[in-house]
Amino acid sequence: MISFIVIGRNEGWKLTKCFQSIFKTIEHNKLKEHEIIYVDSLSTDDSIERAKKFNKVIIFQITGKYNAAIGRNIGANESKGEILFFIDGDMEIIADFLPLVYDEKNGLKYDFVSGQFENNYYDNNGNFLYKENYHSLKNDKYQSTTGGLFIIKKNLWEFVKGMRTKYRRSQDLDLGLNLSKIDVKLLRKKELLAKHHTIAYKDSIRMWKMLVKGFDLYRVVLYRDHYRSFAMHKDYLRTNYSNLFLIFSVFMLIMTSSYFSFLLYFAIIIVRSGFNMRKDIINFPNRIIFFILRDISFIFAFFLFWPKKKKIEYMRIK
Repeated sequence: MISFIVIGRNEGWKLTKCFQSIFKTIEHNKLKEHEIIYVDSLSTDDSIERAKKFNKVIIFQITGKYNAAIGRNIGANESKGEILFFIDGDMEIIADFLPLVYDEKNGLKYDFVSGQFENNYYDNNGNFLYKENYHSLKNDKYQSTTGGLFIIKKNLWEFVKGMRTKYRRSQDLDLGLNLSKIDVKLLRKKELLAKHHTIAYKDSIRMWKMLVKGFDLYRVVLYRDHYRSFAMHKDYLRTNYSNLFLIFSVFMLIMTSSYFSFLLYFAIIIVRSGFNMRKDIINFPNRIIFFILRDISFIFAFFLFWPKKKKIEYMRIK
C-alpha cells in the first residue's frame, strides 16, 4: 500500500488542487492499495472543509505546537502503507511520474526518491508572477538532502525515527542528512513530479517574515547537528558564504585592528543583494540590510539558539 500524506496550513485553493492531483494520480495509475491522509496545522481558513469534500481523505488536526516535522510524523504514525508519499498542501503532483518509481506489484523501486518540481510564484496578493524549475537536472542525481516532496519506504523512515520536531524549518534537510549517515541518499529523478504554488522565495516580505520569526536560525541547528557532514559544509558555502566573510572580517579586526576586510564583506553583500533580483531595484537597500542582519543573527544563534523537541498533540477530524 502507498500512503499519500499531505500537510498544510491555510493553503486555500492550493489544497483543493493538491487533493485533485492525488485522486487523478490514483485513477490514472489504477491504484487499488492506497490511502490519503491530511494533517492540518491549525488552519484559520477553510482548509478542513476543503479536505472534507474529498471522500476517503483521513483528516487529522494538530492541537498543540505545530510545524512540518510534527505534521509529517503524525501522518506517518497513522499510516498503514509500506510506502510513504509526502506532499505539501501547496503542490500538485503529476500523475505520469509515479510509474517511474512505483508499482503495486513490486512496490517502491528506490528507497528514497523525489523528482523535479516547477515553482509557480505569486505575489502577496495572489497574483501570478512567473514559473521556473527548482532543480535544473538533465540526468538523475543522488543527493544528501531533500525537500518537502518525496517518497520513502516506511521502514527507513522509522529506522531514523522520522523527523526531529525541534526543527520549525530545515527538518527535511535534517532527515536527508540522517539517512545519508546510513548510506541512503535521495534519488532526484529528472522528470517533473509536481507543480509548487508559492510566494517567490526572494520576495522581500517573505524574507523579512522568515527573519523575524527566526526561521533562518534553524540552519544553525542543522550545521551543529551535522558538522561532520561534507554535504553540510558544501551547503554552508553555497547559502551562507557572506556569513563566512563576516566571521573572517571580525577575526581580522581582532587580530590586526584593521577594518579593511569589512569592505570586502560589504562588497559581497552588495553583489548578493543584487543577484537575480528580477528588476526589483526598489527593495535593493532592504536586501542589503536583510543579509547583514541575517549574518549577524547567525553568529549569535550558533551559541545561543538551542530549540527543544516539541510534544506531538493532535486529534482526528470526522
